[in-house]
Amino acid sequence: MPLLEIRNLVVRYGEIEALRGVSIVVEQGQVVTLLGANGAGKSTTLRAISGLAKPAAGDILFDGHSIAGLGPEAIVRLGISHVPEGRRVFPGLTVKENIMLGASNRKVSASQISREADAMFDLFPDIRAFSDALGWTLSGGQLQMVAVARGLMAKPRLLLLDEPSLGLAPVIVQAVFRIISQIRKDTTVLLVEQNARMGLSVADHGFVLETGRIVLGGKPDELWGNEAIAAAYLGGHAKTHA
Repeated sequence: MPLLEIRNLVVRYGEIEALRGVSIVVEQGQVVTLLGANGAGKSTTLRAISGLAKPAAGDILFDGHSIAGLGPEAIVRLGISHVPEGRRVFPGLTVKENIMLGASNRKVSASQISREADAMFDLFPDIRAFSDALGWTLSGGQLQMVAVARGLMAKPRLLLLDEPSLGLAPVIVQAVFRIISQIRKDTTVLLVEQNARMGLSVADHGFVLETGRIVLGGKPDELWGNEAIAAAYLGGHAKTHA
């Protein structure tokens, strides 16, 4: 049984149909990447899974059970953590305090949460020195690492990552994707990414979205091997952002 299965999902924003019958399967232990241009429906797909966007039709199954229509708090408790585009780190809290907020769904002691937050700096050594720094003092790359660390503090079975490379320098993008490669050992990842080269470099499977529909799915080498698809959907993004 897949960990996540999306069946014919439709999401509307007023009169606009953002998703038009999207179907995706994510197996336990996989990294799956959603690719596509701005407005294709990638972020809406993640928002529907995490309960931030309500489906108009279709279903979302997590571990075999429907979660379509559940609120974000209930979905987090089931083991799904969403790291949205834009990082959304609290500027007036320290790095460690921001990271600790990720465990707010778990019934564990404050001392244990503090220890687990300290352990996150082993996975994210680039922000260890900034543990006591306020969020507003960090660079974009540092903020992205804090956001991912905060998402992992929920101990998710499925981590939803929305555009983790957006606006970052190439060397920082490499660091962020090294971390994604590391966390896949314990956490299934559904990744939204415009940087096709990086997104597929860590993926077991990829899907291409266009105007709310899946137009192609396959293993990374299959996507790159299709010349027409690579030129239309992948090549431009890869060359622009790589």
